[in-house]
Amino acid sequence: MPFIELPDVRLFYIDRPPPADTAHTGALTIPTILVHGLWDSADTWIHQLPHLRTRCRTLAVDLKGHGRTGPSGGEYSTGRHAADLEAFIERLGIGPVVLIGHSMGASVAAVLAVRRPDLIHAVVSIDPDYAGADDDRARMGALADGLDGSSAEATALQIVTAMVEGPNTPPHLVEWHRLAVLALSPDTRARTFRDNAFSPGSIRFRPEADTVLRQRSQPVLALHRDSARMQADERSFAHPASKTISISGVGHFFHQEIPEYVNSEIDRWLATLPISLSELDPRGGADPATASPQERGTFRKER
Repeated sequence: MPFIELPDVRLFYIDRPPPADTAHTGALTIPTILVHGLWDSADTWIHQLPHLRTRCRTLAVDLKGHGRTGPSGGEYSTGRHAADLEAFIERLGIGPVVLIGHSMGASVAAVLAVRRPDLIHAVVSIDPDYAGADDDRARMGALADGLDGSSAEATALQIVTAMVEGPNTPPHLVEWHRLAVLALSPDTRARTFRDNAFSPGSIRFRPEADTVLRQRSQPVLALHRDSARMQADERSFAHPASKTISISGVGHFFHQEIPEYVNSEIDRWLATLPISLSELDPRGGADPATASPQERGTFRKER
């Protein structure tokens, strides 16, 4: 398995080469990096990796404390993850890249896009965890305390189940994420949760997030279930190619739940950027007439 030695972590990553046929519809000239969320791993991109690798060089990482990278010393903050990803891109010499982040991974992508705009060409945020309501701090603090207490496992399962489950989420997807969370040690679960939400530089809550998001100069595609977070994104957009898509009827891991829909929307948007070598279907998006039953339970609103 491929690992890369960074200053304070041995980072696991997947690296899929670009297609041999660069005239392939939707082929891109620069790499894409997929960044998972809290308590997750590169496995979360099981539907996006085979799709994107037909279009461009595609990479995915297991962030510090997660997946095959595993825990190590120091903090697990958004800023630390962004620094690791920065070092990863520089070590491989692959910037600028497109960053696609889910949940916490979207926060990591936002922080890195501001810190190193020369390395990041565009950003895709999938149900980002940034810009949450400021009055949610107390609830998050109570959950962090629960992850440190005698009911740590029950608290972790409560958190992940509430995130995964949507009106149409298949039971196997819920069970997969519950098992993945149980594979982490209680200490790792607790530290990664608390650092992500409360470490200095966190953008989990709106006041801090607004300051950072407004500094992104790149085009951003943001797919949201939460209308308040979507509005925070829209207020922050600086690039004219940025847009939001509102999603409903699904759980937090909707890139796994309705992958064809998500993949087609990413394709459609990337085709509008100068990194594209050829035009995709100008209609873009999943056709409601041919969508799966779960996809028909969603709607899309572009802004």
